[in-house]
Amino acid sequence: MLIKIKNNIEEINKVCDKAKKFCEKNDIPEKKYHDIVLILDEIVTNVINYAYPDGNDHEFNLEIKKSGNYIIIRLVDNGIPFDPLISTDPDVSSSLKERKVGGLGIFIVKQLSEIVEYSRINGKNQLSVTVAIYNKEKNHGN
Repeated sequence: MLIKIKNNIEEINKVCDKAKKFCEKNDIPEKKYHDIVLILDEIVTNVINYAYPDGNDHEFNLEIKKSGNYIIIRLVDNGIPFDPLISTDPDVSSSLKERKVGGLGIFIVKQLSEIVEYSRINGKNQLSVTVAIYNKEKNHGN
């Protein structure tokens, strides 16, 4: 599913509605649907709020597809270069007063997914997030 998004915060509702339809069509469990919507909300909001400081209208693409046990989310924008993976993870063990502002959203995205990758190709930011639909049981050697 390909979604064209305008850099307007009201587009978040459209993204969530389309994600819900995608998940229903692909029998994605409700827990994973909520994870996917949280991921989408975070990454799309970041592009809308920060990728286009010129204040003009822009459009970018979001692709959501199912591949085996995975949902692959791919966001492509031609905004200013920004690699969300270069920042260090926030110290979530410290109190809220002691924490630095920022970085929590991408930290949550990384926690809810298996793979997060960023590249800048032909003047475009490309962020790919891979989410397992069903968590695999871990073998503890027993």
